[in-house]
Amino acid sequence: MTASLVALLREGVLLALLLAAPLLVAALVAGVLTGLVGAFTQIQDPAVGLVPRIAAVGIAIVVFAPSIARQLDAFASRIWPLITAAAGGG
Repeated sequence: MTASLVALLREGVLLALLLAAPLLVAALVAGVLTGLVGAFTQIQDPAVGLVPRIAAVGIAIVVFAPSIARQLDAFASRIWPLITAAAGGG
């Protein structure tokens, strides 16, 4: 039982990292690009770097939401019977 819980926890953490990756990459790319633009134009306003990162993450959420939802649904459908069995409901 313990080995299966550890494997399930490992799979959950790995899934969380995989689901967060597109959003983090979008923020990273937007941050690098705005940093380069800021360096070239000598604009040092923090809002200039923040707004594109927020917009990039928002766009990434819209683009990747169906994939994230599918993966979460698949994981939840695999884990739900284990939760009900551990709770004594099945």
